[in-house]
Amino acid sequence: MKQVKIKNIILISMVLVCIYLSSNVWLKLPDLFKRNTEADEGYIPNGQVESKILNVVRPVKNVIKYNEYYTITYSDEQNMWGMAVVAMNDAFKSFDKNSISESAAFPSQYLKFDFNTDIPVEIFTGNFKIENKEINNTVKGVKNVIIDLENPRSIYIYNGENTVKIESTGIDTGEIIGAVKAMNLADESAYVFNQKIGEETIQAPVPLENTALYPVIVQSELNVFDAEAIDKIAKDYFRNSYDYVRKSVEVSGNTIYVYRNKKILKISSEGLLDFYDTTAELKGSSDVYSSLVRAIDFIGKFPDFPEGLYLSDVENIEYDGNDGFRYTFSYKIEERPILFSKVRENSALQIDVIGDSVVSYRRFIRKIDESQRARMSEIQVLSAFDVIMGNLYTEVDGVEGGAPELKPLKKEMIKDISNIYLGYFDLSRISREQVLRVVWVVEAGDKTYIFNATTGALIEEWQ
Repeated sequence: MKQVKIKNIILISMVLVCIYLSSNVWLKLPDLFKRNTEADEGYIPNGQVESKILNVVRPVKNVIKYNEYYTITYSDEQNMWGMAVVAMNDAFKSFDKNSISESAAFPSQYLKFDFNTDIPVEIFTGNFKIENKEINNTVKGVKNVIIDLENPRSIYIYNGENTVKIESTGIDTGEIIGAVKAMNLADESAYVFNQKIGEETIQAPVPLENTALYPVIVQSELNVFDAEAIDKIAKDYFRNSYDYVRKSVEVSGNTIYVYRNKKILKISSEGLLDFYDTTAELKGSSDVYSSLVRAIDFIGKFPDFPEGLYLSDVENIEYDGNDGFRYTFSYKIEERPILFSKVRENSALQIDVIGDSVVSYRRFIRKIDESQRARMSEIQVLSAFDVIMGNLYTEVDGVEGGAPELKPLKKEMIKDISNIYLGYFDLSRISREQVLRVVWVVEAGDKTYIFNATTGALIEEWQ
């Protein structure tokens, strides 16, 4: 009897061991045989990724003040930014030996590279392979890079608070200066300064543009109606784990892929790609440059690298007690910035990196529908001045009797206007075809106003 009990215990133990081993095989097999990504087709080694960094970390516009000309360009056909990167590298390499002024005035004639946000200087020094804490402490960030068109031995960097001037015989911006002087600035967009409205003066230059391409018909980069193509995106992401992924299609048309309830990929009917990963091992370097390299490597492989993408914001984040970074990217269409409706809380591309791991990724890229190009043409739009005047509140607008018209601008705000430009506004509501609105963007104080450039009506107000 005792022997029977012992046999039963042994059998039960063997069954439990078998169950345990089987569960490990079925649940963890995909992780055991993950393929070596360095051998995968399309993988970009870190050296190649790093060579792309300063094509993505690039200014949204170039401002030129030369002789009687003042203009802003959103394209860079002469590759002046590439030349400026070389000058920055030269300035940083011998930073300790250079003449440094931490509160310099802007030169009278200049080329200014303007970023959307204050870029941490560590991104530049990391790419240049320069370790110098003095640069980090002095420069801190890069909001503008300014080239003095009368002094090729200097470069200025504005960090949002101070303008740092670096002067050295090792700096040579002569090639950039020559490229600016060779431009036919008379053919570029004109601006007017010190535009007065009543007794108030607009401090920012007011563009005199009055035409824009319209309608601009775009579509999602993802064909959400092509189930095979959407499945391929999921297979490329989950790789050998794909056989263990649960797929579902919602009534709304959203397609969702779930791996062990911890790794989720969602492709919406509008073309928004969204995923998060709670299985990632949160280890490795967490400095802002290494994390950006990881982000750009990931973007290039999933599904591919969008044309014209540029870094528009960098944020510090925390995830499960670990520090990391959130990188937001934008892009241009027809050399004009794209603005997304904040009602839908969309951005072109946003990626969160903790250590060596991407834990969240959102991507919503539109491209021009070339099959509809014949429907697009240059049209007349309202001038920036007319749009501002049409949205300026006066006491007459507030008289009793009848509903007052919504006019968001007040005369005391005129002096606070810091930026005015034409862009395209994406409502991001339709799955395949979408007409972008051409808009005037007016930044005043801590608010941004989006006006329809053809009607003058307020579309959205941001703060």
